[in-house]
Amino acid sequence: MAITKFIPEVWSANLLSVLSKSLVYGGAPCVNRNYEGEIANYGDTVRITSVADPTIVDYAKDTNLSDPETLTDSDQTLVIDQSKAFNFQIDDIDRRQSRDGGRLMTEATQRAAFGLRDVADKFVASRMVGAAAGALGVIDGTTASNVYDNLLVPASVKLDEQNVPTDGRWIVLDPASYGRLLLDSRFIKANEAGTSSGLRNGVVGEAAGFTILKSNNAPVAARAITDSIAVATTAKTLTGDPGTFSQGDVGLTVTGTNIASSTKIASVNADGSVATMDKAGSAAASQTDTVLTGAQRVAIAGSPIATSYAEQINKVVAYQPEKRFADALKGLHLYGAKVVRASGLVVASVKVA
Repeated sequence: MAITKFIPEVWSANLLSVLSKSLVYGGAPCVNRNYEGEIANYGDTVRITSVADPTIVDYAKDTNLSDPETLTDSDQTLVIDQSKAFNFQIDDIDRRQSRDGGRLMTEATQRAAFGLRDVADKFVASRMVGAAAGALGVIDGTTASNVYDNLLVPASVKLDEQNVPTDGRWIVLDPASYGRLLLDSRFIKANEAGTSSGLRNGVVGEAAGFTILKSNNAPVAARAITDSIAVATTAKTLTGDPGTFSQGDVGLTVTGTNIASSTKIASVNADGSVATMDKAGSAAASQTDTVLTGAQRVAIAGSPIATSYAEQINKVVAYQPEKRFADALKGLHLYGAKVVRASGLVVASVKVA
């Protein structure tokens, strides 16, 4: 059976379109695509250059200025380091016996797009949480007003303090936190929510200066640590493997042998390796089986200037497997994300139960 109606350019464009409409963290308004450009191969990089601020000095009349300063620059690298693929086939008999066999390939392609979207969305969310400069700790979201008063408003204030532009601000909530927000009249009334438009790209309303989005891919904050973790005897620190902790864990309770009760994580280093606690543990050398408790999902708020995302469906190929009577399709998705302005992101762990 020959493939007579397959047009590579059309299939590739349709697949990318589905991805763009389905992304939350990796789509508008959460990220920018300023540096996407032409991505051809896995491992491509985009170097993003920034220039230091000029020094502001006093000026006196009839006095010469000092020699002009030489501004320094720095660069960050957005690496296209994620490479995902799909490869499926539809047997000629299945397609022939299907009531609408022509739809099988289209439906399967859309499902492949949803799968790629899900993986990419979680990847972007994890990059955001790991790099965010602002953290609100654990937010009690168990009542209707708490999500608005204890999350949206403080997140807005934190972004103000970090000099983040007000235009384009967004916040992504998990379904449970969003459900609490629905009980607050300040959000559900059209004149107070700020929008009456239909749902799109996960957008569920506006409040407190944020476009509010909802996603099942909101990162989980609490998790168990089962490896041995050293406890400093003089400083209030808890050290684990790199990546063990993220900003979403700020405010979580740490329990375990040789850890004082009600000890909470106060801050997390950029590499996620060290958490500073607000209470010191006892003077023991180590302890095991630490458990982080007290929160469920991480809410991320920010501006599109904070994170750059780049993607491309590099190739979509239709073919017939040599040993089958079937039509097959395989595709490759290349992408990468970089938090270029960490101050443009704020995270909080929201406890709803």
